[in-house]
Amino acid sequence: MPDIVISEPMHEAAVHDLGRSFEVRYDHALARDGAALSGAVADARALIVRDRTIIDADLLDAAPRLRVIGCLGACAEQVDLEACRARGIEIHAYEAGAEQTPADRVVAGLVRLLGRSGWTPGGGDRTLGLVGFNPVAREIAGRARALGLTVWAHDPLVDSESPLWADLGVHPTGLLHLLESCDAVSLHLRLTDETHELIDWETITEMRPGAVLINASHPGLVDNGAVIGAVRSGRLSGALLDLEEGDSEPELDTRNAADARIGALIAHKVRTTLERREEA
Repeated sequence: MPDIVISEPMHEAAVHDLGRSFEVRYDHALARDGAALSGAVADARALIVRDRTIIDADLLDAAPRLRVIGCLGACAEQVDLEACRARGIEIHAYEAGAEQTPADRVVAGLVRLLGRSGWTPGGGDRTLGLVGFNPVAREIAGRARALGLTVWAHDPLVDSESPLWADLGVHPTGLLHLLESCDAVSLHLRLTDETHELIDWETITEMRPGAVLINASHPGLVDNGAVIGAVRSGRLSGALLDLEEGDSEPELDTRNAADARIGALIAHKVRTTLERREEA
């Protein structure tokens, strides 16, 4: 029987980390099946959830050995906190949005994805292309330049003669040129009829081979299947995608860029709590 049950999507690296020390059951379907979840946690000492698993007194009664609950986000609405306190169960929760801004997540993703090709901050010789130049994109531009990246951007709503470009050290360019030339492309657009699935297989073939893609705006901007296929085939070297709730999680690092860090924090808290309880 598992020591730790994970009933919702969690970053694979964090799951693997826990699996080195404990017996882990990782099953997304448990969040939708109360009876199966009750059986799964019968001997579990830890339960990790996201935002769909209901943890009430009945479930806790079915898990007499449960000592810690880890929440990959806010969990007050679906967890009976009073029942947990009465049973001495610790709760650890982390919210990506409370700790990172959208710009934080994009920059963290850039560093991680470009780092896989040997680039290091300050190393230069890499170009970031911003499709859309809204306030978030402008903040990213400044931080990317501080990391040594050259930044280009495409936004037909910003005049090519605007002093904004020079003030931020960004080079305005056409969309096709940006796709063909940049090592990383980050999307910062509203979803409209014109931008729906702007990035599909056809546009991916225009991108620089081995580039990385980040969608920081809306799931509808990207044909996720085409991007995932491009990463698996090696046409793109990586991607971080904005997936809609209910989308299946691909076998890629494509969920929110903060997931790896949040998953690692929860895994650390669960592991140290169980180890401390064993020693007590």
